[in-house]
Amino acid sequence: MSISVEFRMRLLELVEESGEKKTVLAKAMGVDYRAFSAACNYGILPKPAALSGIADYFHISLAYLLGQTDSDAFFPAARPATFHERLRGLCEEKGITFYCLAKDCHFDKSCISKWYSLSQLPTFEILELIADRFDVSLDYLLGRSDDRD
Repeated sequence: MSISVEFRMRLLELVEESGEKKTVLAKAMGVDYRAFSAACNYGILPKPAALSGIADYFHISLAYLLGQTDSDAFFPAARPATFHERLRGLCEEKGITFYCLAKDCHFDKSCISKWYSLSQLPTFEILELIADRFDVSLDYLLGRSDDRD
């Protein structure tokens, strides 16, 4: 479980600016209310799908939501891709195998087959490792944006 003060503060600003109740926002975002409440109250980072749902609702980048940048500019992908499509494309582009990626990022190679077979996303921590390995943004890796930065 990751906790981020910057994320909590940014999320609270966005919630306040929206003027909506947290229950209404969570439902509109498709995010479990308990996870949304924990994020607002304690800065607990929800699962990547929920983070994306929050960022999508507010039309912002994940970097902005996480408090990593003060620029709220966000340019969505012309054709959103899945994480799985982006990961495969990045590996092909760099000429590395999934095995090498797992070894470079220090996670078990069996994780990748689970992500593909079950259409799951990795943990936030692993997503950050992969994004760093390929020098792309989380938004690009998750297919939310075509901007690699």
